Amino acid sequence: MINLTATFHAKTGQEQQLEELLVAMLAPTRQEPGNKRYCLFKNKDDAAIFTFQEQFADQIAFDEHCKQPYFIQLLASLDGLLDQEPKITFLEELSA
Repeated sequence: MINLTATFHAKTGQEQQLEELLVAMLAPTRQEPGNKRYCLFKNKDDAAIFTFQEQFADQIAFDEHCKQPYFIQLLASLDGLLDQEPKITFLEELSA
């Protein structure tokens, strides 16, 4: 299983445009066969910060996600909207 978070910081004045782009990723990504979880959150204390929580069945499913036209279009559309580079954190699930 691949677990990760992806955090985006909008430039001042670009929050709404970034939010619209990120929300547009939800429906198509959730339809991908290897997608297990794909949720988007807005920081309650800072409306410029958005975080995806993502889970994919395996590395192949994640790699396929990164090849989708809507993912590639998102990356191209981010130019000028972000205050900093997105932060991607891969996580390892611990079990008792």
